[in-house]
Amino acid sequence: MISIIMIVYDVEKYVEQSIKSVLAQTYKDIELILVVGHGPDRSEEICRKYADMDPRIKLIAGDANGIADARNQGMAAVSGDYLGFVDSDDYIEPEMYERMLERIQTYDADIAVCGRFYEYMNTTLSDKPKDPVVLNAGEALSVTLSHEGFFLHCWDKLYSRKIFEGLTFNTDVTVEDRIVVDRLISKADRIVYDPTPLYHFRERSGSNSKRSGMIRNNIEADLLMEKFLNEEQPSLSGECNRFMLYEYITAIQNELTSDVPSKDDVKNYREGVKRLLDTKEPLFGRTLKLKAYLALYAPALLKYYTKRHARRVSTQLERFP
Repeated sequence: MISIIMIVYDVEKYVEQSIKSVLAQTYKDIELILVVGHGPDRSEEICRKYADMDPRIKLIAGDANGIADARNQGMAAVSGDYLGFVDSDDYIEPEMYERMLERIQTYDADIAVCGRFYEYMNTTLSDKPKDPVVLNAGEALSVTLSHEGFFLHCWDKLYSRKIFEGLTFNTDVTVEDRIVVDRLISKADRIVYDPTPLYHFRERSGSNSKRSGMIRNNIEADLLMEKFLNEEQPSLSGECNRFMLYEYITAIQNELTSDVPSKDDVKNYREGVKRLLDTKEPLFGRTLKLKAYLALYAPALLKYYTKRHARRVSTQLERFP
């Protein structure tokens, strides 16, 4: 059995499509665990309707202390041998879990990763299909740090349940997925990555990722991930430094262009940039170093280019509300 956890709150416009896409899987031996928060819209009502219609649905309704707590509640209800996650404003291809389970069994892997569609209101972008590759833990973590391929999200993966033993989502951290998935990958003997797109990720304008508090939460999770990788995968220290430099610069860009930028946070992120530049890491590319120097010595110019790029992208790609 495959257990699929979906956290639901205030997604009335999208949750029905999400639930239907899971129930329509060509692989039928599934259970869908809906962890539903009492919200301001009809999301809970929609979930109850489908739970009454399909016995494969387990409904857990109530108030959770954030997404991490909700995911832990879902984990406690899991019956399957394999585990997946689908966000309630996204949806999946009918053959997604059948294909990923086949990949796990064919390659004797602990985790399968698929490619993604990126859904905008006016277009769809997608990863390019390629032949599957089998990676060890270090190789897979290297992919996540490179910004090329997959990242430490929960939702584009199928996991053997056994590698979750001893792990729960950290309720003290808002961006909880990356500091669980990095540990899951580290525990895995083999990870099979098939970039064929099977997961539809809905790009939404209501994202909190560029608000000051959420920017800070991202960096907090990054630092926990950096500490873990430096301890468990020291051979990746250069790639980890490159990733962290990119993250600090992005945090500065988001902070500078936010409605209420925090001067203290920008100062802290700039200290992170200085710390990493002092390592003289050879993996830092020319463009990345240029952006780092702009962040340190010409923030007004960095802000101008960041806003200009955002305007150009927004005219081409229309996000969902």
